[in-house]
Amino acid sequence: MAKQYKKLQQKIYPKEENEKKTQRKPGKDYLLLGVLIFTIVVTIGGWGSLDNWNRVMYVLLDFSLGLTYLSRHAKLSEVQKVFVDRASFISIGFAVAMFLVVLVKRFTE
Repeated sequence: MAKQYKKLQQKIYPKEENEKKTQRKPGKDYLLLGVLIFTIVVTIGGWGSLDNWNRVMYVLLDFSLGLTYLSRHAKLSEVQKVFVDRASFISIGFAVAMFLVVLVKRFTE
C-alpha cells in the first residue's frame, strides 16, 4: 500500500521536485564582468578618437554584454528571459555586422 501511495505521489507532483533540482545557482561570472567593464572603459576612453561606426559597435557590444549579465543574474520570468536573450543575440549580431562594416571600410579606402 505504501509503495502504491509513493508511486501515486510521484505521478501527481513530479514537476515541482524536478524544477527545484534543475534550477542552478548562477555563477560569479568574473570574466563577463571584466569584459563588460573593459569595453565600457574603451568606449568612454576612446569616444573622441572613434568614428561613428566604431561608437555604434562598442555601444551595441556593451548593451549585449549587459543584457547577458542581466539574463544570468536577474530573477526574470520565462517571457522576460526569452525577450532579454533575444535582444542580446540581436545586439551582438548588429555589433558583429558593424565590425565587418568597419573592416571593409578601413581596408577598401
